[in-house]
Amino acid sequence: MIPFCLRGLAPILALATGIGGAHAQDHPVEVANCFETARFAAPPKRPMVHDTNMTQTMLDLGLADRLVAVSGIEGAEHRLIAPPGVVAALPRLPDRSPTLEAVLSADPDFLFAGWSYGFSEARGLTPARLAEIGVATYTLRESCIRVGPREPISMDTLYADLSALGDIFGIADRAGAMVVDFRRRVAAVTDRTGTVAERPRVMYCDQCHTDGAPLSVGREGMTSLLMELAGGRNIFDDIPNSYVRVSWEEMVRRDPQWIIVSDHRVPAEAAIRHLTEAPQLADVEAVRKRQFIVLTYAEQTPSTRNVDALERMARTLHPERFAP
Repeated sequence: MIPFCLRGLAPILALATGIGGAHAQDHPVEVANCFETARFAAPPKRPMVHDTNMTQTMLDLGLADRLVAVSGIEGAEHRLIAPPGVVAALPRLPDRSPTLEAVLSADPDFLFAGWSYGFSEARGLTPARLAEIGVATYTLRESCIRVGPREPISMDTLYADLSALGDIFGIADRAGAMVVDFRRRVAAVTDRTGTVAERPRVMYCDQCHTDGAPLSVGREGMTSLLMELAGGRNIFDDIPNSYVRVSWEEMVRRDPQWIIVSDHRVPAEAAIRHLTEAPQLADVEAVRKRQFIVLTYAEQTPSTRNVDALERMARTLHPERFAP
């Protein structure tokens, strides 16, 4: 029996376990990789992945047994969804923000990461430096905006990642089936939310358990796209970036009606407690009405769990559109 938490991916899991006629694709392959084209003569033999969202994607693509290392998941392992024993068996590095040396200690021939999701000029961990050492990379498409202009965020941004990974690892049929399923589910949501006239004001609030400036999202982040598709409006959609620091004062001025809270290393309950106890936020509509939506990190950053989040957000913001 497929666990309830995995039923949405049942057709894909069948492919991942070899059921349904999936077959390896021929190499070499070329994929768009940020603003360049990357060529892979063969599937990586020693792949590594960084961060919780990209690890979840690799798990859902059925690639867990190929990984030689995972980093950036310490303290968030319990948020990953996989069959029993899979997460515990992952070879892990303890680094939340790995250095070049830490990555090389695992002797990978490939790294899946992103700008602000592992890659960092300051730490010397960049695709260019890894290429000099013989380590191939694939960069999370959403994060390319950190190093140059890309096309506006859309679900195609996620689908591009899945298609590229499918080609790189010789599982294009499997990845393609996943994209087809996601397109169908997204359409089922937007058919109901696309004509919404009154769009609730929504804010994404991370690191909101202290008085420090919270981390939110501009219009180019995946979380903002999910808000829009779900029939809401990101209160910071005038900021042409992905994840950004904002002020509490500006949050109060824009007055969100719903607040998305990240449930990652810091439990969502801690953030909600701080938000509801902070005197300066007492008049914010979302706080006053206790209107919070809790998402995991993998649900709100680009990964195979984004559609799960979209479905839940849409039903929360517009329950009348999803009534039986």
